[in-house]
Amino acid sequence: MINVFNNIKRQYRTTGGYLEFLKIAIPLIISTSVGAVQLFINRTFLSWYSQEAFAASAPAGISNWAIVTLFLGTLAYVDVFIAQYNGKREYKSIGPVVWQSVYLALVAAFIILCISFFSESIFMNIGHPYVVAYEEVKFFRVLCYGAFPTLSVAALSGFYAGRGKTKVVLLVGIYGVVTNIILDICLIFGYLGFPRLGILGSAWSSNISSTVMFITYVFMVIAKKNNTYNTRCIKPNFSFMKRLLRYGFPNGVQFFFDMTGFGIFMLIIGTLGIVELTVGNIVLNINNLISMPLVGCGMAISIMVGNYLGKNKAYLAKMSVKSATHIVYAYSVIVIFILLLFPNQLFYPFSYGSQALLMDKIKPMAVNLLKFLAIYLIFDATGIIFAAAIKGAGDTVFIMKILTIFTIVSVIVPTYLIVIVFKFGIYAAWYFMLTYSMGLAISFYCRYRSDKWKEMRVIDMNVIDEN
Repeated sequence: MINVFNNIKRQYRTTGGYLEFLKIAIPLIISTSVGAVQLFINRTFLSWYSQEAFAASAPAGISNWAIVTLFLGTLAYVDVFIAQYNGKREYKSIGPVVWQSVYLALVAAFIILCISFFSESIFMNIGHPYVVAYEEVKFFRVLCYGAFPTLSVAALSGFYAGRGKTKVVLLVGIYGVVTNIILDICLIFGYLGFPRLGILGSAWSSNISSTVMFITYVFMVIAKKNNTYNTRCIKPNFSFMKRLLRYGFPNGVQFFFDMTGFGIFMLIIGTLGIVELTVGNIVLNINNLISMPLVGCGMAISIMVGNYLGKNKAYLAKMSVKSATHIVYAYSVIVIFILLLFPNQLFYPFSYGSQALLMDKIKPMAVNLLKFLAIYLIFDATGIIFAAAIKGAGDTVFIMKILTIFTIVSVIVPTYLIVIVFKFGIYAAWYFMLTYSMGLAISFYCRYRSDKWKEMRVIDMNVIDEN
């Protein structure tokens, strides 16, 4: 027992240890968790507003987010470039690369705007009840209008996150979330003289808060030490854009297929009926809430790995992954106990408003699905840790290929066959979600153990591992 305590103490203070990881990760964990809380509150408000609005929010929201994340994952990869430039002390390159990401965000936003014109064709033909599909069309379309500020925030926040200044990302994130929640209350329910917009109010609240965060970041980045980071060099650099697309686009495809898998899963589950769609939405909300800290940890791992590889210290990158693994598994064990021992408390926010009448039908099914979620979390945590580690080096193509294969083979095709063709129901579909998370976890762990990532970089430099 004493040896265990001493090992923990030594791992806490060492370079790449618990303390260093937590300093970077905690603000990211809080900021991503705050975002999850915002989404949770948004959907809870919609559950109080109307059953149709709540049922529509997940399929339409996930569908929009799946498209956005294709570009968001590409642009957010600027964090790794900045981390490696920061580790190499090539500070003058940091400012210009941020603005190249914003230019790409503008192009991506135009593409998403064009996709919004097909919203009726998408949602009116998937078999959901008309009243739900009508709400889905409205929600999806308006969310698409806010693509540019949403994508630009991901690009501009990389200026701070990539350098390990994650407290700034946290503060701006909280600022945006508070704005969003206040606007939600006003625009969904029509308080303080605002129009009662329902699901449209939720969409416009998200767009406005993203715009507020975008403007905040623009002023902060421009004002930041131009002589050090060259933050006012806004000239387009097509060479770097090409490099960012080379490494970042596979990351975006990974995000896209991850969200697309869940999106199609929810769309197909919705054909079973409004009860199944509603319970799926509730479980998905809970999953979002508990998985966002894992996402924050993953971001911190990529930043630390990128920074140490920029310094040619792969052994310290590996040490940071070890520290992160211990902390992530400790968190996962706590959450699993909560899922298994306190399921009724997790449903409490949904016991009001339009959902109250459905809770007796929903609870038994939802309790069973939380057991699936507890097992899913174990493999999801493992996949996030080791995918983030190799991503921090630049191994994004491997992640893209694996995630694409498993999304198609373990989620999309089986869910369609189980629900639409064989009519087996929601539990059988969730079994395949478990095989999906298990397959990803094993694949990413094996890739990490191969040590190929140690020789990878996204910036130009001589690769020498200095011990």
